[in-house]
Amino acid sequence: MKKIFLCILFVFYTALLFSQADTEGDSLFKSNQPELAIPVLEGEIENGTNSLNAFNYLGLCYLQTDENEKAVEIFQKGLSVPRTNKKILAYNLGNALIIQNRYEEARKNFSLAISADPEFADALLNRANCEIKLGLFPEAVEDYRKFIQVRPDSEQKDNILMIIDLLDGEIKRIEEEERFAAAEAERIAAEEQRLAEEMERQRIEEEKRLEEQRRIEEERRLEEERRLAEQKAEEERRLAEQRAEEERIREEQRIAEEERKKAEAERRRKLLEEVAGSLQNSDTTSLTSGAEDIIDYDYESELD
Repeated sequence: MKKIFLCILFVFYTALLFSQADTEGDSLFKSNQPELAIPVLEGEIENGTNSLNAFNYLGLCYLQTDENEKAVEIFQKGLSVPRTNKKILAYNLGNALIIQNRYEEARKNFSLAISADPEFADALLNRANCEIKLGLFPEAVEDYRKFIQVRPDSEQKDNILMIIDLLDGEIKRIEEEERFAAAEAERIAAEEQRLAEEMERQRIEEEKRLEEQRRIEEERRLEEERRLAEQKAEEERRLAEQRAEEERIREEQRIAEEERKKAEAERRRKLLEEVAGSLQNSDTTSLTSGAEDIIDYDYESELD
């Protein structure tokens, strides 16, 4: 709360420099009556009778009554209204945002105030405090040093110098850690690259091995197919020769049987001729028709 009251006191005196004729709301704020000033200032803003400081005063009244959200809304609204004191409104908006731990937004508003006034010491100091919260240590050191340049006789100078030393040490430590992390990341990247290359080499070798194995297996398959084909052809040739031999034997047997039959027929023919010849040469005058004179020729079995 002490910091807030210091901020309010600073803004109060700054606002006096820009004040014109005070309205009722302005007077109630300056007399430290925020609860009474709030409805009056709101009414003046509503009907357009407000002073140029009304948004600033109303926002500060809300801060004094712990209505931070409303304070933020009023300061933001005041920044969009022509002819208001943008530097002070941006500064007080930054303070209200700090109360809500909205440090990034607060830093932007302090930067807006500093852009209006580069030697706005309190804005430099508060922006540096935000930058510490955000981990922006080099930026914080720069703002603290600017603050000391603007306020060399500040009673906070020794504390700020101590903070700068601490931050310088922290920055060096962080830089060292970052260098180490970068070197470690580079080492890891190189190791990962080496492992990736090694894995790729092994993959290529494995592919070659598998391809060679497939080639050998294909050659074996083709050789086996060739062997089986030759074996089949040899078997078919052997069977063909066997069938041919059997056919030759049967043909020889058929021819032999035909020759035998011819020879047998020729023998029977000659036998018949011989029998017939013998009959012609017999003495026919001695033949009779009596039964006792019948001659029995035993040739029947040979004529069959």
